[in-house]
Amino acid sequence: MPIPKGIMPPRYDKEFKEGAIKLIIEQGRQVREVSDELGVSTTSLRSWLKSAGMQPNTIERNNRDSKRIKELEAQNRELRKQVTEKDEVITVLKKSVGILSTR
Repeated sequence: MPIPKGIMPPRYDKEFKEGAIKLIIEQGRQVREVSDELGVSTTSLRSWLKSAGMQPNTIERNNRDSKRIKELEAQNRELRKQVTEKDEVITVLKKSVGILSTR
């Protein structure tokens, strides 16, 4: 929400800015997400990142990539688990067919 004319935007102290930057850098969160949570404009957050010597676009891309990799790794674990369970069922079925065919 834009600030109405004639009203000065709030000033944030150094600790607040550092905390916001940590949310983006250390927790891998998107600028938009942190912006909404803290009530700070995305422009301000990107400016703070630049002031800290970081490239906002690169950081956001890396965060998106990291998040996607984590999602894919979780999906891969789940699929491996399903394959293992299915292999166990197939093994049991093969054994039962073997038992039945020897009678």
